[in-house]
Amino acid sequence: MKGKFIVLEGIDGSGKTTLAHAIAEAVGGADLTFEPTRGAIGSALREGSFGDIPPAAEALLFAADRAIHTEEIRKTLDTGRWVICDRYLGSTVAYQSASLGEGADWDWLLDMQSKSVIEPDLTILLDIDPEISLKRVAVRGEALSRFEKLDFLRKVREAYLRLADLLDYAVVDATMGPTMVAETVLGIMEKKGLYAPQ
Repeated sequence: MKGKFIVLEGIDGSGKTTLAHAIAEAVGGADLTFEPTRGAIGSALREGSFGDIPPAAEALLFAADRAIHTEEIRKTLDTGRWVICDRYLGSTVAYQSASLGEGADWDWLLDMQSKSVIEPDLTILLDIDPEISLKRVAVRGEALSRFEKLDFLRKVREAYLRLADLLDYAVVDATMGPTMVAETVLGIMEKKGLYAPQ
């Protein structure tokens, strides 16, 4: 039996990592992964090694990293293991459409990935006001990335909410405490037949 593929989307500070661990514990174990990956392309993107490149080029690099990652995910799912992924297709559309601005071509951002992604069993969007998420990131003592600017993150959030309607993401209020967020998500999984409480 194939494993289940759960994707968690949302801006930094929305609680994706905490939720991933909670889901993994509830389902008896899962492979936790994230994007951009630790592979050659993903690492270069994280470190800014490509420099100041056009948003369209950056979108293609994120998609290339994802295409390689997807094959690893596919192999894991074929063994029957669950995979919980922190960011996937939606993050490229949300972040790069915000970078590209009003002229962003959503059809292109989605179509260029259509042959290289897997349809998740469930995608959860952890929705949060960027002002709150940035405060959470600051409390963790992490350096802010170039993406973590308030006005930009507001555009990303709008794009994510649009995507949620377009691709049927389950939207969860990430301002709730982590326990409530996990309980809400497990309830959604139960309704979809992905989880049965023990």
